[in-house]
Amino acid sequence: MLLVTVAIVASSMQAQAFPDTTARILGAAISSYNGRPLAGVMISAPEVHKFVVTDADGRFALGGLPAGKRAIRVSYEGRQTQDYVFSLQGQRTIRISVLLDVDAVDLDPVVVEARQANLWRDLAGFYERRRAYHGFGHFFTREEITQMRPTRLSGLLTLEGIVTRCYQDCRPTRVTHGTICPVPVSVDGVAYREVDYDQIQVSDVAGIEVYRGVPPADLSHSVLPSPGSSMWMGPGRSAAGQCGLVESWTR
Repeated sequence: MLLVTVAIVASSMQAQAFPDTTARILGAAISSYNGRPLAGVMISAPEVHKFVVTDADGRFALGGLPAGKRAIRVSYEGRQTQDYVFSLQGQRTIRISVLLDVDAVDLDPVVVEARQANLWRDLAGFYERRRAYHGFGHFFTREEITQMRPTRLSGLLTLEGIVTRCYQDCRPTRVTHGTICPVPVSVDGVAYREVDYDQIQVSDVAGIEVYRGVPPADLSHSVLPSPGSSMWMGPGRSAAGQCGLVESWTR
């Protein structure tokens, strides 16, 4: 009994002297077409010969990774993506999002590190907000847009009560509390000229989020304002703060 106790104590002391300094990556793989989870997607770190396969909910956790810059590769049904490099720190976990177009020849991937939903400016952020903010806005996936068959982006926005009106210039508007006010539109996180967004091919639109009233904090600010674009002014700036926001994401 004494020898067993000594062995246990020695093992415990050794574990404390040599703590696990490896990093871990976890996340989920979903379809970029409709946001549904994808099972059977392989996430690997070829350099260190480690891999994991997503479960029925599309989730995965890849541990035991040495700290430093590590290339991550995604494979699905025999097709592979390019390598994506992430900076890993020992004893730290990062979360990534993997979006795949399973019908595309090259999978058309989006593989990025997760961020706060209201600051995440890409298609992965669209699906994160769709999960977190579904009560604040209407989220149109590419699958839904394809089924609706709109010929122009403005045709889809009309269903949300957004109509382009022309006075000195033309811009999308909505009637809110009896007042006509402009609705800012951005494309891929960049404020867009209202007269131009209808030039986008509907088949190139990967997702649209439409907010009524004040959108989640910080989401309204454009990454890069451009001349003539509609800048969302946020709450407290006349009626514009209550008119909503349209964010669209292209393929």
